[in-house]
Amino acid sequence: MKKSEKIVTALATIALGVLLIVLRGDLISILMTVLGVGLAAFGVMDLFNRRFPPAIVKLVFGLVVIVCGWVIVEAVLYLVAAVLLIAGILLLYEKIKNKVSCATLFYTLCEYAIPIVFIVIGTLLMFNQGNTVDWVFVVGGIFTVIEGGLLLVGAFADD
Repeated sequence: MKKSEKIVTALATIALGVLLIVLRGDLISILMTVLGVGLAAFGVMDLFNRRFPPAIVKLVFGLVVIVCGWVIVEAVLYLVAAVLLIAGILLLYEKIKNKVSCATLFYTLCEYAIPIVFIVIGTLLMFNQGNTVDWVFVVGGIFTVIEGGLLLVGAFADD
C-alpha cells in the first residue's frame, strides 16, 4: 500500500472514531439508510441500462434496508463485532507466530496494538444490547481514533 493510501486510511479511521463518539448508536442507523439509498440508486441506474434482474435485486434490497433498517441494525452490529474479533485474533496470531518486531519498542507496540484494538472494539460492540449502551460506541470511537492515530504514525514511520 502506498504512503498516501495509508494516510487516507488512517484519517478515515480517525473520522469514523469521531463519528462513533459524536453520533453513537445513531451512526449505524444513518449508515443503513445511506446503504439503502445507495442500493436503490444503483438499482435505478441498472434499470436505465436495461439490466433488469440486478436492478430488481438492488431496488428490493435497498428498500428493505431503508424500511427495516432498525431491525437490521442489531444484526449488522453483531456481524461487525464478529468480523472485528476474527480479524483482530487472526492479525494478533500472525504477528505472534512471525515474532514481529520493529526498530524501536514504540513501533513494535504499535504493531501489536492494532489487532488488540480490533479485539477490544469487537468485544464492546458484541455487548451492545439494542442501542441502549451508548458508552459502548463512545469507547469504541475512542479506540478507533487511537487505532487511526497508530495507523497514521505507521504511515509516516515507513519512510
